[in-house]
Amino acid sequence: MKKVFSFLMTIVLVLLLSCTMSFATGTESNMTNKADASMTLVENNVNHISFGQHGEFEKSLIECNTNEKTIDIGLTVRNTAESLENKDANIVLLIDVSNSMVQNQVELNGETVTRKEAVLRSAQTLTDKLLDVNPDIQIGIVEFSTDPNFYDDEGNIVEDGGGYTRPGTDNDARILTDTLTNNRDTISQALATASNDVMGAQTNIEVGLDAAYSLLEGTASEDVENYIITLTDGVPNVARGTGIDPEYSAETSTPTREKLEELNNNGVNLISVLIELDETEIATSPEDPKPTYRDVAERIFGTAISPTAGSVYYISDEEVENTIANTIYDSLVRVNYVLNNVVIKDYFPQNIIDNFEYAELTEASMGDVTAEVNPDDNSITWTIPTLGPGEEATFSYRLTLKDEFNSEIVGINLPTNENVEITYDENGTPGSAENDASPVVALDVLPKTPIPQTGIYTGLAIIGTVAIVGVIGIGCYSYIKRNKF
Repeated sequence: MKKVFSFLMTIVLVLLLSCTMSFATGTESNMTNKADASMTLVENNVNHISFGQHGEFEKSLIECNTNEKTIDIGLTVRNTAESLENKDANIVLLIDVSNSMVQNQVELNGETVTRKEAVLRSAQTLTDKLLDVNPDIQIGIVEFSTDPNFYDDEGNIVEDGGGYTRPGTDNDARILTDTLTNNRDTISQALATASNDVMGAQTNIEVGLDAAYSLLEGTASEDVENYIITLTDGVPNVARGTGIDPEYSAETSTPTREKLEELNNNGVNLISVLIELDETEIATSPEDPKPTYRDVAERIFGTAISPTAGSVYYISDEEVENTIANTIYDSLVRVNYVLNNVVIKDYFPQNIIDNFEYAELTEASMGDVTAEVNPDDNSITWTIPTLGPGEEATFSYRLTLKDEFNSEIVGINLPTNENVEITYDENGTPGSAENDASPVVALDVLPKTPIPQTGIYTGLAIIGTVAIVGVIGIGCYSYIKRNKF
């Protein structure tokens, strides 16, 4: 009978161990099956980047397949350059006629002339070439510096300017063509007037931009491109409503920068040519260290690589003629406008990398795309050596939810991309741009009957098992005693 008792106790112990092991291994895994999940599109964001003068990039959702849990993304990059030979355009030349433009002399085709004369002659060549390629282009001429008159505190003109300043007014700029025109004689006469005019010594670029825009206002349309080309050798030391500021402080710099941004937002294409703005320190500046004229210019106009608005050229006197008559002409006519070394880097968030499979959907129509995601920075790279006028390149890929994925991403918004960065060369000048917009999805899982966990549930199971063993033991003892084994 002892053998029977031992056998029964062994069975009880086995049951006890198997129950305990069952509960111990019943902890819920962090992984979830794809089949148990549902996916929804939360935000259909489009990533749009304008780069250079005529580069356009767009990344958008092609399809979000909620049944297959796939996300198809399309990338498109294009060079939108369209020659002004076949397009209407309004172009205003905004020309600095301040003292420094007259006082500095330069060599132009073997002749010594003032900086202002070099600029005006180059402007004449530019306008002639533009009208040669498209006689319908409309052109305006505006000059600026400051009003030559002095004013008292009430705004009245005084003959003796001692003790008085020239606050910025609308008189700091003069429109030399009554309207936009394609008449060559009218344009030549306006440039000759600028050559002979004498204005004040200071530089009010803000009012000059306003006067130039007044010729363009109301002409914007999809069929017409508007331009303001600023030709200057200075940075603003006066602005509307402020007196002369020899320190070139934010009081005069900020209004000019804001005016550039405003015009850009109004659809005006801005081209700024800044002449001989070198590293000479501004001695009267209260800043420490003292800024240079180039420093102040870059605060307003930005750099050639990262301009405030439009395009910026920092040039020397020797480069005036070629820049105005040739480089700017080429950028307007765009026969030779090419974007080179276009590199598009598309970065993925870590939770997308960990839980989705990446695969090429359609090959790049131009250039090369890396076959796999770079694990060092979670990116793919699309490289296009050359993108000519009117050319467009496309590429697409698919993100597929893995068969098993981390349950921690359930119930949260999942941007499919972290950022897009574009670098490029435009007419030999490098540039860059970026945007972090992307489609956003979310995952959900159907609720299931919860699996008992370790902890309190395991303890209760063990107590219950012990109770069962006790009952069985007592029953065996009673049976043995009753039958007198």
